Amino acid sequence: MRFIASIASRLYLGVLLSLALFAVLPALFGWHGTVVQSGSMEPHISPGDVVLAAALNPEHPVPVGGVVEYHSPAEAEPGGVAKTRLHRIVAANTDGTFVTAGDANTTVDSTPIVRDQIKGQARLLIPAVGLPGLWLGSGNLSALALWSVITLVAVVAAVFGVTGRSRPGDGDDGGSPDDEGDDSGPDGGGDDDGGTDDDEPSPLQKAGTAMGIVAVLVTVVVMGASVFSSAAFTATTANAANSFGTALDWMPPSAVLVNPGPTVKGTVALTAEASDAESGIRNVVIQYAPAATGVYVTLCTAVSAPYSCGWNTAAVPDGAYLLRATATDKSGLTTTTEPISTSVANSFAVSLPDPGEVVRGNVNLSPVLSNAGPGTYTVRVEYAAAGTTNWKTLCPNQVAPSPCTWATATYSNESYDLRAVAVSGGTTTYSPVLPDILVDSQAPTVALTDPGATIRGTANFTATAADAVSGVAQVQVQYLRSGTSTWVTMCAVEESPHTCRFDTTKLANGQYSFRAIATDDAGNTATTSATSLRTVDNTVGSVSMEDPGAYLTGTVALQAAANSTAGITNVRLQTAPAGTTTWTTRCTVGTAPYSCAWNSTAVADGLYDVRAILLESTGKETISATVSGRRVDNSPLRAADIQATNGGVLGRVDAGDTISFSYSQQVNLATVTPGWNGAALPVTVRLRDGNLLGQGNAVDTLDVQRAGSTVNLGAVNTKGNYVKNRKTVTLNGTMTAAPVTVNGIPRTVVTVTVGAVASGAGSLRSYTTPVNMAWTPTAAVTNAAGVASSLAPATETGTLDRDF
Repeated sequence: MRFIASIASRLYLGVLLSLALFAVLPALFGWHGTVVQSGSMEPHISPGDVVLAAALNPEHPVPVGGVVEYHSPAEAEPGGVAKTRLHRIVAANTDGTFVTAGDANTTVDSTPIVRDQIKGQARLLIPAVGLPGLWLGSGNLSALALWSVITLVAVVAAVFGVTGRSRPGDGDDGGSPDDEGDDSGPDGGGDDDGGTDDDEPSPLQKAGTAMGIVAVLVTVVVMGASVFSSAAFTATTANAANSFGTALDWMPPSAVLVNPGPTVKGTVALTAEASDAESGIRNVVIQYAPAATGVYVTLCTAVSAPYSCGWNTAAVPDGAYLLRATATDKSGLTTTTEPISTSVANSFAVSLPDPGEVVRGNVNLSPVLSNAGPGTYTVRVEYAAAGTTNWKTLCPNQVAPSPCTWATATYSNESYDLRAVAVSGGTTTYSPVLPDILVDSQAPTVALTDPGATIRGTANFTATAADAVSGVAQVQVQYLRSGTSTWVTMCAVEESPHTCRFDTTKLANGQYSFRAIATDDAGNTATTSATSLRTVDNTVGSVSMEDPGAYLTGTVALQAAANSTAGITNVRLQTAPAGTTTWTTRCTVGTAPYSCAWNSTAVADGLYDVRAILLESTGKETISATVSGRRVDNSPLRAADIQATNGGVLGRVDAGDTISFSYSQQVNLATVTPGWNGAALPVTVRLRDGNLLGQGNAVDTLDVQRAGSTVNLGAVNTKGNYVKNRKTVTLNGTMTAAPVTVNGIPRTVVTVTVGAVASGAGSLRSYTTPVNMAWTPTAAVTNAAGVASSLAPATETGTLDRDF
């Protein structure tokens, strides 16, 4: 038994010390490590993992799609304390900033970063080795104590548990006394230096070994406690049989398809440029698709540069086409280029370049003639109200080539169809129609709620914005300190409500002006008049309650922000049934961060208010504003997950796509739609622009309908812009249901397979930004016992990806 315990202890210590070694050795190569502190990347990466990052080469571009370690300033943090974060760069802005996001988060980070904030690019993940340091740094002494006891017992068992090898005559196998001493003396090969049998270490040596192991582990714990990162980490590494290695690749390849021009004929060379600095390019697939169907056909698969192939356009009908390239690196990551529009014109044709979905000001419309030959042509550009055939001349007949300028300010703010017409002798040729071009010359409206005469602590700044034409794209809230001339942006919000929380303790006390700027999808802007001479004064105590969310389930994080120049004794976090004064203190916290976990299952479901109370060292109490009407909802039946998979054009809702709705339990399918047993059922998938629902451009909504009856699946916030402004698209679909078992729990998954477009095909658009959708179910669905589903939304789990 002692032998087994010793071996097990040595294996445990070997794994532990190996993890520590892998976390430390890369420092020899200039890498530096941090301990992940938050869980926004779970389930893939957990708090306590150590992430190693290497400095970003100044000659290399910022790795869009990669994981980076960066400095997040105090003004970008809800708690007002600067932190180091590990998030993925998901997009690059035109102003040189970059958008970051945690893979497990439902939205991107609120504040873009610049290159100078990036401290390194993630290279290696060592799982769990930083947990003891995390426990020490966060004050979780009970977990640290338990781990310490287990580890000390393992050290003792490993070092002292087994003595030297047993031998005949030691009494272990019944050897006779006459055997004793046979190995001693000059003739017996015995130790002549006074050592014990088999050179077994002395008790002093064993004690030294044990102390050395303990010293190494203490060093790892202390170092872990000093290199915290409030980061979420997204990459994965193998941790099988204590084997570690850097990932082959941390980010997808880059790919660009060279535009062959607005029109092509004969055999045209299509060339893609692709690169991957980490694992290299495996292949590049180049494809084309008729614009009317969007069904792609592979032209070639190139495995080495130049990634090029010839397209014999004579083999396809003249008309509009889409081109794209998909690059795959050697680790399996892929990047698909945005579709390029071109027209095949092997016989005479006229085309009109697409000016974009939303236009304003003077727009250049220049028809293009293909294979015109020696004849003389006149061209004109025509327009009609979208969906009609009442064509009118926008630019009159002119000898080609001739530019056409569309002065949109003289036209009504509505959608138009455009086309070009070419005439030679008695022959008239028309270009493909460009549908639904929205003219928006009207600025949005915006108003800023007065933040109050005196502002302190973390305050809400709320703007109300609207745009009746193209929709509000973004609202910025800015401040101007008295005596200066530079407005500073506090936040930029894309979704309604346009509210941001800002920690005013980061501003110098004094007088400030505030304003809001709204920008619509066409680029028109509106600015509120300045809310002037508001005083920021943080010389007195302030406290504000963070919003825990509209729906509260299970263990809920309650958090407050507090400030006092007199000193803070504690902050109490409280809840009460909505509209009552029956406040219950959930925790009393003496030091920042002022947060605690509240077990919401211990109270009845319903609406609750939350607040915080600051107690200063002078004895003065300050009560925060109340966050009202947050719903505790712990129904056992709830939305568990929402997933979309692509079956057609990536980033476009079309035939072959599937949407899966997963419930936490098995449901009564007849409550999803009357008379249903889960068999294939024809349905209609409806996709509506977010502006139709007052939610903004980037929150298009999907739901499922059935002729003559209801489908109680609720609604999906796609978090994307899949349909044109204020348009609705319907698609045919098929709905099925199947039972599944997850962790031993029976569940129901409803799957909707998308079919052909039923109406509004011209209003569909592609949206390829990685997002996590959110599904809000309805209480009409019940389980077998008649328990209604929770209304709490479910956010799409898994890696941030491009849906549909």
